[in-house]
Amino acid sequence: MLEPVQSTNGPEVERKTRSIGDVRNAVINFLKKTKPDVKQVNITKLAQIDSEKGTWEAEGEVFVPNPTIKALGLPIQKEVLECEYYLLRLDNQLDIVAYGLKESLKI
Repeated sequence: MLEPVQSTNGPEVERKTRSIGDVRNAVINFLKKTKPDVKQVNITKLAQIDSEKGTWEAEGEVFVPNPTIKALGLPIQKEVLECEYYLLRLDNQLDIVAYGLKESLKI
């Protein structure tokens, strides 16, 4: 299920055209802050949903340490990572308005 996220910007922020690089950076920064121990974030899809409203949709891969191995304290030579797939929606101010694990969404 997509989770609503409150805006961090006030209404005084003016609308402006955003580049795809700005959107990519906003998504990466959000995903890195979402979970502890994030090792890597890859953006797999960026699409502008509505050019008039300036809304975007993004998909990303988040690599985190395997929680089972971490909880058991197993000795490992190389860290084992799990990949989680997220779907995000952004508004014209690049605030995340909804996000969730892609597997849990019915699209």
